[in-house]
Amino acid sequence: MSRSATTFVDACLSGDALLEDVDDWVDQWHEAEVDVTLDEYLGFTDDEGSLWAEKPQALRFIIAAHRHQTPVAQILTGRDDYALAARSNAEGKAEEVLDWLRETHQLAE
Repeated sequence: MSRSATTFVDACLSGDALLEDVDDWVDQWHEAEVDVTLDEYLGFTDDEGSLWAEKPQALRFIIAAHRHQTPVAQILTGRDDYALAARSNAEGKAEEVLDWLRETHQLAE
């Protein structure tokens, strides 16, 4: 894998990539001759990859989950405890992602 096996998530966490760079990483995966899935290349779990594919606005919450080493659902339900997810401009996006997690039965209530 290129970038010395650094994933998009790793690059975001280290400050070497921005959320807006994800499309460039997807393009690089398409062009690369690697034997990994897109989710692996980006550093997502299978569930995170599905979430991102359905709800691209969830990307900030996926990165926050990795930063805090906690599931995305916990970031969303406890977002007052996590600065990245607690930003007021993310409130509507968080609710959309939470709704999707509930609809797909990925959130234990």
